[in-house]
Amino acid sequence: MKKNQGISFFERTLTLWVAICIVAGIQIGQFIPSVPATLHRFEYANVSIPVAILIWLMIFPMMLKVDFKSVKNVGSKPKGILITGVTNWLIKPFTMFAIAWFFFFVLFKSLIPAELADQYLAGAVLLGAAPCTAMVFVWSHLTKGDAAYTL
Repeated sequence: MKKNQGISFFERTLTLWVAICIVAGIQIGQFIPSVPATLHRFEYANVSIPVAILIWLMIFPMMLKVDFKSVKNVGSKPKGILITGVTNWLIKPFTMFAIAWFFFFVLFKSLIPAELADQYLAGAVLLGAAPCTAMVFVWSHLTKGDAAYTL
């Protein structure tokens, strides 16, 4: 059995690192406009190649740890898959609908035209129902989850 070593400094301060990166990105966009303009040139079919490469670099090390033979055994313990399925397809879309409806049709009603709010609402529900694969892998890795269930 592996000894639990706790979480690292980076993992404990992940929220801070994300905030720093957001602020740095905004500052770069505001004060060095040539950086986003240059990055925009590296797109194919509206997909940013640098972002795609960085996401792949984030996911790849975790994919190496997946025992693909164990994926077929996921059905022997269906609790994790059942909870994930119910959460992703029965809870999240309706929760996201309620949250998005509040923001688009109540809080920001005077700022967003009704037709656009309808489109934003549809997009928010789709976004809420579809987990980001990259973040699923990262959070599963950080919590020492079973990679077979993550896949």
